[in-house]
Amino acid sequence: MKILIADDDRTSRRILQAVLLKWGYEVLSVSDGNEAWQALNEPDHPRLAILDWNMPGMDGLEVVRRLRKGEATDPHYLIILTSRGEKKDVVEALNSGADDYIAKPYDNEELKARIGVGIRVIELQAALACRLADLDRANAAIAQLASTDELTRLGNRRSFNEKLMKEISAAQRHGYPLALIMADLDHFKRVNDLFGHDAGDRVIQIFAAVLTTAIRVEDFPARWGGEEFVVLLPHTDEEGGRRLAERIGRTFALTQCEGVTLPLSASFGVAVFREEENGESLLRRADSALMRAKQEGRNRVVVSSHQIEPSMPKRPEPVLI
Repeated sequence: MKILIADDDRTSRRILQAVLLKWGYEVLSVSDGNEAWQALNEPDHPRLAILDWNMPGMDGLEVVRRLRKGEATDPHYLIILTSRGEKKDVVEALNSGADDYIAKPYDNEELKARIGVGIRVIELQAALACRLADLDRANAAIAQLASTDELTRLGNRRSFNEKLMKEISAAQRHGYPLALIMADLDHFKRVNDLFGHDAGDRVIQIFAAVLTTAIRVEDFPARWGGEEFVVLLPHTDEEGGRRLAERIGRTFALTQCEGVTLPLSASFGVAVFREEENGESLLRRADSALMRAKQEGRNRVVVSSHQIEPSMPKRPEPVLI
């Protein structure tokens, strides 16, 4: 444990330093309040300090007040060591933020015991800080799990709805376009029926990987449920949403899932936010467009209430991923 001594009296400072070194502490010694203030603000500062009250530059109580004003984490343990022994002086020092007060001349055994108390407090604070950090990490992990689809690691329905409300608000406020893609894997039930649910899970993971690769950092993909997916596209108009959906569809059609011999394809509905609607109506329009895409032959993109002719390529040899 490193301890700071701040005392302008050279003799007192050297005697106290010798005592602390004898007790096995590492000691940093300074002669005025300004040096103490600087030392206690270094990255690897002593956690425990013994400060004389009356010092040049900045007295001990002023050092205490300034430290307490700026402390948020990693607090110091501060002992005022002074020849002032009146009750009102003790009260003033403690009210200023000192943790303890020792009047000169001090008894070595009492000083040793009070330093021991300070070290125990510091150790308890450090342990508490570690536990709080662990708790923060655990809460962050729980929050991540609550907002993430376990199979695909994309956002889930809950997190998508939260993101949708925020992006609609931002689009309304700043006047930029906001597109939504809703996708559904074609003939997915046949994949599960013919090849098993493990194969179906792999197909879903492949589509999620295709989505993640195709989109921008600011876009937000999520698994809507089962074999349905949604992608929110800020700063994207109808044409941009259509082109991205077609690119995702083409890439997915070029892939093959191990153990699945059926060709892979997906249908897409695209809708762009209108000023007079809300998130629910935007989702309904995208879902309606998706339903039309499936009714009209699948493996295609439909934008809102009107169809975009499919531009998917003829299926080449699949690429394993």
